[in-house]
Amino acid sequence: MMSNTLALSPSSPTDLPIGEPTAADDALSSDGSNAMETHISFHPTTEELEEDDFKENCSSRTLVARNQAKKAKRVRFLRNGDRFFKGVVMPVAAERYRSFDSLLSDLTRALEHSVTLPSGVRTIYTMDGRKVQSIDQLDDGKEYLCSGPGETFKRVDYSNNNGTLGKKKPNAVPGGGDRPRSGGTSRSGIPEFVRPRILTLVRNGTRPRKVVRLLINRRNAPSMDHVLSCITEAVKLDTGAARKVFSQSGVQVTQFEEFFGEDDVFFVYGSERYSQEDFELDEEEYKSIQSQRKGAMWNRGGNGRVSAPGGIMPKMPGKTKAAKSQSEAVSGTTDPNIPSAINTKYLVLETIGDGNFAQVRRCVDRSSGREFALKIIEKSRCRGKEHMIESEVDILRKVRHPNIVRLFAEHDEPEQLYLVMELVKGGDLFDAIATATKFNEWDSSIMIRNLASALCYLHSLSIVHRDIKPENLLVEVDGHGVHTLKVGDFGLAQKVTEPLFSVCGTPTYVAPEILAETGYGLKIDVWAAGVILYILLCGFPPFVSTTNDQEELFTRILAARFAFTSPYWDDISDSAKDLVAHMLQPVPELRLSAEDVLDHPWLALVELKCLESIVEEVYFMVIHRWGCKVLLVDSFSWFNFVASWVWNLYSKFARLFSL
Repeated sequence: MMSNTLALSPSSPTDLPIGEPTAADDALSSDGSNAMETHISFHPTTEELEEDDFKENCSSRTLVARNQAKKAKRVRFLRNGDRFFKGVVMPVAAERYRSFDSLLSDLTRALEHSVTLPSGVRTIYTMDGRKVQSIDQLDDGKEYLCSGPGETFKRVDYSNNNGTLGKKKPNAVPGGGDRPRSGGTSRSGIPEFVRPRILTLVRNGTRPRKVVRLLINRRNAPSMDHVLSCITEAVKLDTGAARKVFSQSGVQVTQFEEFFGEDDVFFVYGSERYSQEDFELDEEEYKSIQSQRKGAMWNRGGNGRVSAPGGIMPKMPGKTKAAKSQSEAVSGTTDPNIPSAINTKYLVLETIGDGNFAQVRRCVDRSSGREFALKIIEKSRCRGKEHMIESEVDILRKVRHPNIVRLFAEHDEPEQLYLVMELVKGGDLFDAIATATKFNEWDSSIMIRNLASALCYLHSLSIVHRDIKPENLLVEVDGHGVHTLKVGDFGLAQKVTEPLFSVCGTPTYVAPEILAETGYGLKIDVWAAGVILYILLCGFPPFVSTTNDQEELFTRILAARFAFTSPYWDDISDSAKDLVAHMLQPVPELRLSAEDVLDHPWLALVELKCLESIVEEVYFMVIHRWGCKVLLVDSFSWFNFVASWVWNLYSKFARLFSL
């Protein structure tokens, strides 16, 4: 039988963390997640226990401004005739460029150090050679060619350009910025055509032959010798090293760049003889290869109706954290196992979470009566991982944001570390999804706004979370639905000063650039938030493996193609689908930032519809409850009056609480 192998894939189920230990194993937030720590001083103060008056600087613009402003188009500009230049990505909006000439001037400044344009940019062509005459003709997410005066359109193959849409950029910088260079070789000496690619390898042997999948990228395949070494390790020929590789047409691969061309199926040989008949696939081999290709070919788009495979709704992956413990409360007594410094200040009550490395208990401040979550980390269980908890607590000390679980005090003992943290009573988002299956657009918009606001704040400090998932998001709910969402569990969080390469996170939510090992930055958090938004609106993830196969899941994520599946997405607005598609953009440079998400029209549109429903309720309440005689002929002007009053009131609250 055929077997499939992915070089980066561990063999664990899709609901388990990958790479280095995730926050599910290493850090326990206030809802019961795991954590590790060591050697931290105790310095609680009364001021720290006061309510946080922090106002979110990343989302201070009012909803009115967001609704009126047009979203900037993200456009990549290449050099006409230069098939190696990766281009620059620029936001283009009518508010920024009052004329087409001002855009040309800005492009000239942006390209002057990267390409040769003695007289500057004078003409912009589409990829099929049509002249662009105005800013309105530029489309979001597309690529265009910049030319000097008198230059004609040059029809060149730009496929070697690593900036092409849908391909990962090897030299990513933190946050997805550009690092344009001309020429066919990067500063590291690796050819520019090298990009993340999954090869399908047919191993020489008895039919049906073994089919192996191999991910190659700049890290493991910077040269022809490296590729052959990776192929040797993946296919494991009986005769030893892979010495000859052929395309499906029977042509031997002799040039490094041929692995990055149109062919993706290759036949691998050692020192054995071969014949032309070997390059013909039998029925079982063909079906195996085709099934693997289909696994990475889900159609993207919000307008088409794509039915669920077999008519069955895909399922959510299993929870990666331990369920909450339901221990009985220790009412009014002092726990002898808790240090006196903690017992004196807090009444420690029931356990609300228990994990491999830590336990979380509810506690009450004896003087104020305020409730907190006390995280108790067992140091003996964290040997060798102390640096992760040190990093987590160091970050928690620095951050102050309404949508981030707050650390109030620390107490260090020889065997345990005690963290007094904010208590969020609603539980985590995973349990909320399990209960509700999916949420309406209003509740989803509240949660995504809160999440994007927290990420915007973290990213402004160059901090990447790296494990955004429902288990690490705590929610507060009331009788009217979701009230607020807070980010917790910073066990994998890290300050970004250069591209990161360590493979970590949770498979369902991991970004393609992490799997491709091309270097990643802050925008992996936005990808994970996009996956969560997709789940909130329909009840299941955009990338799933029907057989619980992690390799298949990674293939789908690397292909970055998904469907708005019918009937689950039939009633979802096009604006919501647009936001999902832009958050799950595979090219980090073209993916929305957290601040862009806050400015997306869908967030303002959903809130405006909610206000309309509130006004309608007030209108009918006035008529039926108070018996007021409101003439229908005047209802429209009365509606506008109330709508204006409610909107102004809402805007004041929005500015006050940074909603």
